Amino acid sequence: MIHIHKGEEPEVLKNHKETWTKEYTEALETGDTIPNTIRYRYRHKDIKDALRKEAANKCIYCERKIPFGETDHIVPVSKHPELIVDWDNLGLSCKECNTYKGNYYDENEQLINPFEDQPDEHLLFFGPMILQRVGDMKGFRTVEKLRLRRTELIERRKERIEQLQGLIEQWNSLPEGKTKEITRKKIMEEAQNDKEFSAIVLAYLSQALGW
Repeated sequence: MIHIHKGEEPEVLKNHKETWTKEYTEALETGDTIPNTIRYRYRHKDIKDALRKEAANKCIYCERKIPFGETDHIVPVSKHPELIVDWDNLGLSCKECNTYKGNYYDENEQLINPFEDQPDEHLLFFGPMILQRVGDMKGFRTVEKLRLRRTELIERRKERIEQLQGLIEQWNSLPEGKTKEITRKKIMEEAQNDKEFSAIVLAYLSQALGW
């Protein structure tokens, strides 16, 4: 998990957010079944495209690259329906993280919000593993609730590190010179925020090479 800068609010939300919010909350108050055309406006293509762009097509929680992804409400609509189409409350999530998170929300015991928090202040990254910092309850809640140590994630992070090791061995075998510099740059590019599991990769480079 990394800190993510919130992208620009799409025009469709700038133009319709107030009306859509009002229509949703009014429909909710009636107690009747809310039409999908009102309930799921946050799934609008322009909104989804903007979420995918700001997250570099990664789940904002586990950093897995996802082909489509789901629109997550950071603060669940079941708790705060007025945030149904609030841009700051929307993020791109994989199905698994979204399912595990569910409608969890506690004002006093929150999970890490990658748009507001610096995840590395709460989490530690060791190889393919993610742990909470000692005594950090926000980190603990986030790891456990989202199941960030689930088997499939550990396996994919392990594969990512093994791929990186090939580049590192190539760099290490090269004599000093331009080719070695280019290879080092290529390795560092693998830790950029748009890459899968960038937090894990950056931590690994720091631990293994002191970069």
